[in-house]
Amino acid sequence: MPPALSNMDKDQKKELSDSELIDSFLNDELQAFEALYERYRKQLYSYLHRLLPGQHALVDEIFQQTWIKVIKQLPGYRHQQKFLAWVIRISHNLAIDHFRRTKHEEVCDFEGDRNILFSEEKYEPWRKIDNDDLAKVLDSCIQKLPGDQREVFLLRQEDVGFKEIAEIQECSINTVLGRMQYAIRNLQKQLSEWDLRKG
Repeated sequence: MPPALSNMDKDQKKELSDSELIDSFLNDELQAFEALYERYRKQLYSYLHRLLPGQHALVDEIFQQTWIKVIKQLPGYRHQQKFLAWVIRISHNLAIDHFRRTKHEEVCDFEGDRNILFSEEKYEPWRKIDNDDLAKVLDSCIQKLPGDQREVFLLRQEDVGFKEIAEIQECSINTVLGRMQYAIRNLQKQLSEWDLRKG
């Protein structure tokens, strides 16, 4: 029998998989959830902060509500899902619920070309950015994208697959690919204009 999580140090907890931590938490090892929270809190907060730019109070509220809901729904979690994608889907739904309640939901529907074909490894310009100024400009350009496009782009930055994004956004993979293509085109256009102004 493995030692109780309470007797483990932080490095030992880091070596445990998400599934092991979830199973431990469901078996009343409360520190297992703390380890999961520490593992993903920065990624979730960063995602929400960039999804809802300038809405700090709302970001904090949805961030807290997400983890409360995660605790409640963990017994129904399926291990074949990527845990971060599952958590992000919960936060996404909470954000949508908020906008529905306040009657300010963004409506952005980009069906795109049904025959879009490109690999997930392509179209990742953020992987090549070394210049601090360019990184700041790209971040500013991302904030100007329509909501659905911005979310797809941000989720890809967190290495969430297109299939999982489709589940989060409750749409087809083709729709997600279309949104990604629009996002790339928009960013390329904005970056080209920035480059011309710089030149």
